[in-house]
Amino acid sequence: MKLHTKTLFSAFFMLVLLASCKDRPNAKEPEKIAKEQNKANQQHTVEQKNADYSSYLVDVVHDQLFEVELGKLGKRKSNNEKLRDFAGELEKHHESRLQKLNALASDMMYAVPHNLSDKQWDEIQDLEKTNAKNFDQKWLEIVISKHNKAADVLIDAINNVDNYNMRTQLNETLQEVRSHLEAATFIKNKQLK
Repeated sequence: MKLHTKTLFSAFFMLVLLASCKDRPNAKEPEKIAKEQNKANQQHTVEQKNADYSSYLVDVVHDQLFEVELGKLGKRKSNNEKLRDFAGELEKHHESRLQKLNALASDMMYAVPHNLSDKQWDEIQDLEKTNAKNFDQKWLEIVISKHNKAADVLIDAINNVDNYNMRTQLNETLQEVRSHLEAATFIKNKQLK
């Protein structure tokens, strides 16, 4: 049973990796697809309780993916050196966190998204079209808004998850999100005025 489950999960994981090789994926809602896959895998999972936590991990990973793209865009488009440095840190921290969360998902046999949804891509593209004069302010507003929402998701997950490894990862992620939120707020209030 355990070997069958691992084989199914490995096959699914390989398909997801192959599908994520494109620059912009076709999946309309990768987080929804991952949640549906986790629901299907729940029937094959030896540890049934773990399946209850998959939606939290899917949401957190999906947020991290968006933050990586925001970091890349801020680095590329901002004219403010401090903001570009912050955007680089944002990208680096969220990529590192994604690796840890993906490893956790793999250990727990959860499917997680590996690309942005169409809605998120549209948000990134809209922001990219912003003129240089307004870009920094708008970028920071989105970073602050997304980090506030991510903190809420993480707090909810931490309050509802019993799994030690997952709870530890979520707490570490929350600390990083709060740190980014403080830095973004400081830059917006003190350095862009």
